[in-house]
Amino acid sequence: MGSPRRLNRPGHLHAFFVVGEASGDVYGAGLIRALRAEAKALGLSFTCTGWGGDAMAEAGMEVLTHCNDINHMGFWEVFKHLPSILGNFKRAQRDIQAAKPDVVVTIDFPGFNMRLAKRLRKAQHPAFRLQWVAPQVWAWKAGRVHALAKDYDAVAPILPFERDALESAKVNVWNEGHPLLDVVAPTSSEQAQAHDLVLLPGSRAQELDHHLEVMVDAAQRGAAQGLWSLQDVVVAGAPGRSLSDYHIATTAGIQVRFGQTQTLLQGAQLAWVASGTATLEAALLDTPHVVVYKTSMLTYALAKRLAQVAHIGLPNLLAGQEIVPELIQDGFTANRLVEVSQRGLSSQKREFQALRDGLGGPGATQRLAKRLLAQFEMS
Repeated sequence: MGSPRRLNRPGHLHAFFVVGEASGDVYGAGLIRALRAEAKALGLSFTCTGWGGDAMAEAGMEVLTHCNDINHMGFWEVFKHLPSILGNFKRAQRDIQAAKPDVVVTIDFPGFNMRLAKRLRKAQHPAFRLQWVAPQVWAWKAGRVHALAKDYDAVAPILPFERDALESAKVNVWNEGHPLLDVVAPTSSEQAQAHDLVLLPGSRAQELDHHLEVMVDAAQRGAAQGLWSLQDVVVAGAPGRSLSDYHIATTAGIQVRFGQTQTLLQGAQLAWVASGTATLEAALLDTPHVVVYKTSMLTYALAKRLAQVAHIGLPNLLAGQEIVPELIQDGFTANRLVEVSQRGLSSQKREFQALRDGLGGPGATQRLAKRLLAQFEMS
């Protein structure tokens, strides 16, 4: 570590966050609380502003732009919204310059955050730049690892196998563990909400467009076959979404519940989960599930050509094999979803404990907060 940096205002740490999706919003909220607690213990005051979501706002961040307004994903989707995305880069840089933060923490969302970090470096912005959740350079666009080394002061990966690839490219790696272990807290069996089937179609608008209708169709078909009752099927509503986003489900008589994802997953006999952090959350809660994902044809064709991995679900990536079924693109149909769900998926639970052990223990968020504060002079 180099010499400690001086704070812009003695005795006060100001952080600027940039988050683009629901999982990053949850991680960011945890880090805000940890930074505030650690700063207080050191006799510092702490404030933060940035781009994030409801969880970060609740944790005390002044939200300048909501992450739901910027989280476009996929080649075609990004192309369609390119003018607004380019405008977002300029606006984010202006917001950071106006805030004069001591540290800029970008969480996941690499397509946007890495370009923003490059802009800040070229503008010689003095804030410490930290990327939390490393981009999946092991899956595709391996050349991005060199940009990480150049544009960030530190990168904190969350998957155990990422450290070597990053360090070999001279990235300053802070290997503090996976923050999901600080977020996922199994409840007692009395608190868990028992359901036959829980649907997690994703948090982005395009994910809901591609996933929810198929999931609802499959749920109805399964109910018609006597596999479950629609009264025992529930959609876990994503943060920042409203009930109207799930009208396809409510019209079919399927419940939608917000702010209860963990208790719903823990009590579920089965879950259908859009690829992303929620698949690992399901595994950590011992919930048998099927991973699904569908996007635009152009995005899928390009991703398939560029990707260097055999699986997309986090449990499968960590295990190095398919322990959770994956239904992707044209393979994601209502018939296939019902068919796969009849295979006795409870055997997945034997594999989930090994995944949990491999991620290490809880406390990653607090360790990251301590390490970040250690970069600054306290006086």
